[in-house]
Amino acid sequence: MDLITISRKSGQEFSIGVRGHDVTCDMSANDGGHDGGPSPVELMAGSLGACIAMMVQGYCNRHGYEGDVEVSLTLELADTPKRVGGFVVDVELPKSVPDDKKDVIRRMAERCPVHETFRNPPRVDIDIM
Repeated sequence: MDLITISRKSGQEFSIGVRGHDVTCDMSANDGGHDGGPSPVELMAGSLGACIAMMVQGYCNRHGYEGDVEVSLTLELADTPKRVGGFVVDVELPKSVPDDKKDVIRRMAERCPVHETFRNPPRVDIDIM
C-alpha cells in the first residue's frame, strides 16, 4: 500500500495525501474548525459508502444491469468512549436489477473491505516521535 501523509494546513484543517491526490479534512465551524472539508468521521463514513457503492456497481456492471448505484448513509454517534455507534446505509440499485438479486447484492455490499474492517477491527500501532 502507498504511504498516506497528513499535513496541517491551518487551524483544524489538514491535507491528506496519497498517490498524488490531496483531500482536505476539517471540522465544522460548530466544532471549532473552518468547515474547509469533511471531518475525519465523515470521511470514514464516506469511505464505507464509496466502498459499498463500488462493490455493488461492479456486480451490476458484470451482470449487465444498466444504471448507476447510489449510496446514502447517516452515522450515529455514541459516547463513553466517543465514537461512531452505527451507520444506516441505503443502497439505491439500478431499476434493471431484479428483486431476487437483492440478497446477493446485500452480501456483496457486506464484503466490501471497509465494512469487513469494521467487523474485524485492525490493530493500530501509534508511534510518537
